[in-house]
Amino acid sequence: MTEWIWRFAYVNLLWLGFALLGLVFLGVFPATVALYTIVRKWLTGETEVSIIKLFWSTFKADFLRANSLGYILSVIGFVIWYNYQYLTTATGSEHMIILIFWLIAVGLFMLLVLFLFPVYVHFKMPLLQYFKATITIALASPLALISVGIGLWIGFQLFSFIPGLIPFYSISITGWLIMWATLQALQRIEHKRVRIRNNEDSLKYRWKKLKGKFSSSSD
Repeated sequence: MTEWIWRFAYVNLLWLGFALLGLVFLGVFPATVALYTIVRKWLTGETEVSIIKLFWSTFKADFLRANSLGYILSVIGFVIWYNYQYLTTATGSEHMIILIFWLIAVGLFMLLVLFLFPVYVHFKMPLLQYFKATITIALASPLALISVGIGLWIGFQLFSFIPGLIPFYSISITGWLIMWATLQALQRIEHKRVRIRNNEDSLKYRWKKLKGKFSSSSD
């Protein structure tokens, strides 16, 4: 337990240090990718990796792509914020229509904020395809969203109660939770894909399986 307490604190401090190394606006996104890369290793059973070596190599290797991804996300966030400024001036039915589309955009943007970088460290694909893949995975996995929501609420309560933990655990614990939920969602999607490929979700298959159970019981 002491070792894992140290590991989470260490990764959190590395994230802060490397974010500052890139003067924040150039460091925060590659530092986030490096953090998710390490957390993914832990969750997939590779717990003995060299943390500082992997963090540094990932930070360097993904510096440009991580910043490109992060700033595309930032532009999307700015557009949503800018449209909110227009929303405050609209009235009547126009206001209601814009509000509905704006809320949908905010919801999709929040999914991107939560899951874009975990999806990035798990897959290799063209940059813009990560946005589509992230939305698809998140919408297909409501349990992952619920798990993250509950976890973030618990974390918020904990850090509000003990603010001294924030510099040491806020980013690493949050990253671990989101990466865990992402991997769980990907496993469920893969399991569903295999079932569809094997035609296990068809009514014919289920009826055949049910008949087999009754036959076994009668024997």
